[in-house]
Amino acid sequence: MTRADHRGARLVIITWLATRALMLGVAAFIMTSTGVSLEQILNRWDVEHYLTIAAHGYRDPLDIAFFPGLPLLMAGLGALGLPMVISTAVLAQVASGLAAWALHRIGGAWMACLWLLAPMTVFTAVPYTEPFFCAAAFWAWERGLHRHWAQAALLASLACSLRISGLFLIAALGVMIVAQASTPVMTKLRNCPWLLLPVGVLAAYVVFLHQHTGSWTAWYSAQGQGWQRNLSWPWDALRATVPLTAESYWPDRPEVPVMFRFEIVSVALGYLTALWCLMKRRWAECTWVAVNVIVLSSSGWFMSVNRAVLLWFPLFGLLGVLLSTRPKSPGARSAWNLLRGLLLVADLGLIAWWAFLFGTGAWAS
Repeated sequence: MTRADHRGARLVIITWLATRALMLGVAAFIMTSTGVSLEQILNRWDVEHYLTIAAHGYRDPLDIAFFPGLPLLMAGLGALGLPMVISTAVLAQVASGLAAWALHRIGGAWMACLWLLAPMTVFTAVPYTEPFFCAAAFWAWERGLHRHWAQAALLASLACSLRISGLFLIAALGVMIVAQASTPVMTKLRNCPWLLLPVGVLAAYVVFLHQHTGSWTAWYSAQGQGWQRNLSWPWDALRATVPLTAESYWPDRPEVPVMFRFEIVSVALGYLTALWCLMKRRWAECTWVAVNVIVLSSSGWFMSVNRAVLLWFPLFGLLGVLLSTRPKSPGARSAWNLLRGLLLVADLGLIAWWAFLFGTGAWAS
């Protein structure tokens, strides 16, 4: 590694430590001010579903909307006598570090640091699928870029056990294989079958659900019944989401309309990032972001798009390009550095706010 690489790696490590410390500080504040335990802070929203599946399997028909990878990990930790919530959260910190490491190798320190500084980064520090999926998917991407397709396929298979986004990862990796320059056509044809491994993981879950429910569309049905996620046109989903941004719609819950406004912003950022990748002819990255955002914005209403932003690593590459520009004149550079500093302060405030919402059980999407 060059000296610049060492400096970049150091910056990523510092950013990882700082964001973990900030969120731990928020958790400590919640514990001292409300008397709840750390386990109670972490056991919010989807975590309850994962714990139920880990302990009892898919007893609740709606729980089949959640892939088995994370519950299996929790069950394994519980079998070792470890507290499932706390130990999974500890592993989430490791996974987030691995994901940032992969991003540093893919796009440099700016990409990795900005990913860690995403306002919704609390979801990389709690027992959710995001840190584990990102670690597996980003390393699969990195291995694919270096043409190590057996390793990429194994990592993509792990990602596919965690969430439906693995299907989009397979599509993007397939485009990567086809689009890789200086690779002979026959080599590309030999590389493509590796992607049958992650396809097999998804197929195995579909078969399991069919045996469990008798339906080949059980996962989609659970999404619709539990979270009103049914296919629609993006403009219809936007029309359904806009009323939810009104404060009058959510009396005594002021955070919810703000969160839905962020959902709309996240969708817009997804489309802009896909367009940027398209203009740069980054075909695989364009596929990865475009398929994600099109599916999420064609899903009845905009929900959980904020968390999905963590998967769209090209967005953080685009932000890195914008923020790393250096104006020529000294005065403009000083003003630009001041603006970047203010943006960082505001971002840290958003991270703390998002972590506080999650830790107190408020709406944090």
